[in-house]
Amino acid sequence: MKSPTMTDVAERAGVSHATVSRIVNGRPGVSATAEAMVRAAMAELQYLAPPSSQRPGRNARTKRLRRYVAFLTFDRSFAEHSSFVASVYEGARRAAMEKDFVVSLLSLDGYDSVPDWIHPRNLDGLLLHGLRSRGHLTRTAEEIPSLWLTTHGDGSEDSVLPGNEQVGAIAARYLSEKRHQRVAAVGIEPDNPSYRVRMESFVSTARGLGMKVRSVAPTKRELERAAGPEKMEAAIGKILSLPRKERPTALFLPSDYMTAQAHFACRKLGATPEKDFTFVSCDNEAAYLEGLFPRPVTIDLGTEARGRLAFQMLLSRIEDPTRDRRATLLLDPVLVER
Repeated sequence: MKSPTMTDVAERAGVSHATVSRIVNGRPGVSATAEAMVRAAMAELQYLAPPSSQRPGRNARTKRLRRYVAFLTFDRSFAEHSSFVASVYEGARRAAMEKDFVVSLLSLDGYDSVPDWIHPRNLDGLLLHGLRSRGHLTRTAEEIPSLWLTTHGDGSEDSVLPGNEQVGAIAARYLSEKRHQRVAAVGIEPDNPSYRVRMESFVSTARGLGMKVRSVAPTKRELERAAGPEKMEAAIGKILSLPRKERPTALFLPSDYMTAQAHFACRKLGATPEKDFTFVSCDNEAAYLEGLFPRPVTIDLGTEARGRLAFQMLLSRIEDPTRDRRATLLLDPVLVER
């Protein structure tokens, strides 16, 4: 597959090639609106600018004056959580600018291989967002300093992670304070380690607070045959099928993405959010929450601060590549009431 060029980005964003060049090279003279359009086009086209030494008109032997980090997303994390990822990326980008680094965003969803220029001679570091590192990426870029921004299936790199256990505990304590006695944790993505930890923590904390708690998830058959909305409809249907005296009065969902689906499923099945169920969600993603009424309580993970801290930790790894100690930094979640 042909890699996208600056010209492709310019056409998609509706700006000139010179405007794209200014943004890629970190030069001034571009409006905030134009920059936002170009960066959106770069993400859509999965364009990542090669280092200056490899651009047309440059001598390949010219020393790189700026340093480069790639922000790579996997497992549909950008497709399903674009505003969340964009906020984390913005924090990393702003922190990088202060150190004369360029951070470029690239989604690898659906890719069987990564571009050849994701290589130690071209990139100084990697920021990784997804469920797990892929074998081909590990082999291609194993010498590049890297840092994870999500709970994932590997354990070899530094990490800046949300406090997933705290998320579940915060949600359970909030519902206890609101005097809910019957609650449920609802999830439709059992393979996602972040969501799994949030739900397990919610169930454990709720039980410790004396609440009757259920964990509701699709069956193996539903996972194999149903799409996301259908899985959520099945989960909500299980709750509504319970006798009224046993039915939970509050639901915890580990992401706003799922909460939006749960609101739709409730209304489709004849239930009313807040009247039949109080919702507590997570991620504070406006793209999913703004269309919901009543807007549910959510838990904010400090996305932009997370991106800034991630870059700072990655920079320490870049400046001291011999450091063999793996570091993990957890951020404190904050409850956001409507």
